[in-house]
Amino acid sequence: MRGSQCLLNSAAALRMVFVSSAFAPEVPVRLLLPTVARSSQLSFPLRRAFSTQHVVRFRNSRPIPNAGKSPASGPMRNFDITYPYVQIRGHDNRLAEPERTNTILRQLDLARNDLVLVAHPRRDPSAKGPEYPICIIEDRRAKAAEQAGKDGIKYGKKKREPRIIEKELEVNWAIAPNDLRTRMKQLKTFLSKGYKVQVRMLVPKKRDKRRATPDEAKEVFRIVQETIAEVPGTTNYKPMEGNVGQMVTMFLQGPTGGGPSAPKETATVQVTEEATVKEAGP
Repeated sequence: MRGSQCLLNSAAALRMVFVSSAFAPEVPVRLLLPTVARSSQLSFPLRRAFSTQHVVRFRNSRPIPNAGKSPASGPMRNFDITYPYVQIRGHDNRLAEPERTNTILRQLDLARNDLVLVAHPRRDPSAKGPEYPICIIEDRRAKAAEQAGKDGIKYGKKKREPRIIEKELEVNWAIAPNDLRTRMKQLKTFLSKGYKVQVRMLVPKKRDKRRATPDEAKEVFRIVQETIAEVPGTTNYKPMEGNVGQMVTMFLQGPTGGGPSAPKETATVQVTEEATVKEAGP
């Protein structure tokens, strides 16, 4: 009688391993990381790109620029003041009761006035300083006028003295009356504008011209003096030179162009024998 075949012989075992695995369905293989690597990666929290928690955390950690500080352009004004309560300091330096900032701004005429922060509150109760922020109500027109006055003072310090204009005027002793009136009108205009004017009264340069008589020369000189007297404040920056009837030079300074160094003597001209005599031209 044949003996019974063993079901678990080596040939059957090999067939089950190789042949059955070749025809078996594919199963996804999961690669397990080492224990150390897995624990190190899982120790960091997983953040999603659009996580609400991440955005909130970013907002809370973001520093507020110029928090509790005045802007570079000056103190905080109006809606730039971030403190919920402030105290108003009046013109008598007395502090009012703390009041909501929004309430003050609603009641304030912002077209004419500004709420200006002048003192920040103390951060530590034990530190020195006011408990509440201190503000003042500033009038824009008054502030602008004050600033304009300061700018005017600065401009006045840098302002240069006006440039002095020099003019020359010649008068012939034998000049015609109409021409003399024209010259005197020019002289008065020059002096009124503050010019330096040299007035030369002389004899005719051409020999064939008529020479004035002593009385005519004195009359011309008198008219010149009267014209000078019609411009108050005219001074002589140099003494007069010459004699009437020959050649006379007068050095006149108008009242508005002399500057601080101009002489203070009056423009009354007196002809003396000690005056320097200049010879008339040919």
